[in-house]
Amino acid sequence: MGTYQYSAVRKTDKNVIKGTINAENEHQAREYLREQELFPTSVKLLSTSAKKEKKKKEPTAMELWIADKLSTLGMQEKIAFTQNLGMMVKAGIPLTEALLYMESYMDNPKFKKLVNTIRQDILAGSSFSRALTKHKKFFNDIYVNIVQAGEASGELESVLKRLSDLLLAEARLRKKVISAMVYPIMLIVIVTIVLLIMFLFVLPTFAEMYDKMGVELPLITKIMVGISDFLRNFWYIALSITIGGGYAFYKFVTSRGGKAIVDRFLLKVPVASPLISAVSSSHFISTLHISFSAGLPITDCIFMACQTVTHTTLREAFDEANLKIQAGQRLASALSDTDVLPAMVLVMVSTGEESGSLDEMLQHSLTYLEEEVNQRVEVLMSMMEPVMLIVLGVVVGCMALSIYLPLFGMYENMGS
Repeated sequence: MGTYQYSAVRKTDKNVIKGTINAENEHQAREYLREQELFPTSVKLLSTSAKKEKKKKEPTAMELWIADKLSTLGMQEKIAFTQNLGMMVKAGIPLTEALLYMESYMDNPKFKKLVNTIRQDILAGSSFSRALTKHKKFFNDIYVNIVQAGEASGELESVLKRLSDLLLAEARLRKKVISAMVYPIMLIVIVTIVLLIMFLFVLPTFAEMYDKMGVELPLITKIMVGISDFLRNFWYIALSITIGGGYAFYKFVTSRGGKAIVDRFLLKVPVASPLISAVSSSHFISTLHISFSAGLPITDCIFMACQTVTHTTLREAFDEANLKIQAGQRLASALSDTDVLPAMVLVMVSTGEESGSLDEMLQHSLTYLEEEVNQRVEVLMSMMEPVMLIVLGVVVGCMALSIYLPLFGMYENMGS
């Protein structure tokens, strides 16, 4: 038998109870607490807790500052927050108590501070959704509005569950798109490293050998040797051009006008265009479904769904559809005018409108679009591999010709 220190919530009045209990193991201790109508949130063996407390060293101010600067808030933290909070609210734990437990067991100091701020605002009389609005870098307007709808309807538990599903779907979609870009990026990095080795070390050796032998260099070799000499003698200029050009390109594609130009160009690329449309459609429909199922007005749902579409051209098309819906046009008809959503999705949306089962049809549409994205990613990957291999072959071939053509010419002269 061992003595366990516990913290639990009483199911009848939701008060927090702390104390000790004797049991053979942690599982048995939790069972004893449940029999007493207590919901255990923490059960620790006293001897183990004591040892840990002795060994535990309080972090210094510098360590806390470093931990805060190194910690980040991302999608995984948001998903964990939404899922855990939803489960605790479902178990009947008051919102402030649930936030206190989450704050106690979080390792990320930045996230711990954020949850503490939210809890303090609620204790001061603010609503949960209003407390979230102070952290818009982490909780966007869509998240806050859906939570607000859940609070107003008294269905915060189900809304949090839908939000966690939305975030998980978004994370899966982002993972698929990133996985499609890993291969070409890795190949580009490898080719760049190989080229630098060839230009900085291999070509100069051959160039020096050909110069001593008095071999006449062909044009391609002269070009490659010129590039090699420039990189070796003026590397700082090449590095400055690379960094400056990369920064200028980044500023261009992140500017409003530059992004619009890039987006229009990508829509003309045969393989990329269907994937971009499928991803944008998936974002739009998933947000539309979650907000509509939360009980928000359809115009608000469309407005929030438009915000999730980052592609400028497609965003404009969805914004126009939103204006038509506000003017009284039916949802399926207005979305059909965008020429973005697949025909199958439009049929399901129209069926949902006619039968009064729009929520269900949007869920089916989202499932269809997720499969569409999977297929598009697979097609992109299958086509990208041979293209990248051809590019790699051309680069390696040019480098090989620049090295060996002078040798072939030398052997021809010797033979004649």
